[in-house]
Amino acid sequence: MNMNVGDFVPVQAVGGPECDAILRRPGRLVGPGLDMTADSGPDELVKTVVASFRRHGHICNVLTHISGVRWDRVEKALRAILDPRTGWQELDPLAENIVDLLCADGGVTGRIMKPYFESLLAALLPPGVAARIRTQVVCLFDELEIQRRERLRLSREAEE
Repeated sequence: MNMNVGDFVPVQAVGGPECDAILRRPGRLVGPGLDMTADSGPDELVKTVVASFRRHGHICNVLTHISGVRWDRVEKALRAILDPRTGWQELDPLAENIVDLLCADGGVTGRIMKPYFESLLAALLPPGVAARIRTQVVCLFDELEIQRRERLRLSREAEE
């Protein structure tokens, strides 16, 4: 089920085998207006995403809570999440939590935040660029899930 959030309409999530091909390719991730390798490009996108999250009542409340009322930390986490050079091991706990919310299919916040973020990217960026960024976030989520499962497996083995 897709839900509309504000004026945004959800787009199809991208994931799966495209991750390595899109995510790890060096060079430009976005077009001339937003160059993820330039200093100003990612900052513009991050600031726009932060401002949009702050305008949404529920998302604002949740991010205010999990960041300890530190929106500078939310901005830093989103900068890391949206940077194509960031790997899962470079994410701090707040960034990991935000990645979970951006990819979650369960829970109230995930069901609101995921389509809102996807629609925001679709409204701001060309379709291919939005898909690449969405794939990047999904890949970070998948990498984090693999690491969590591995830690759980090792923990269970240690208990036996």
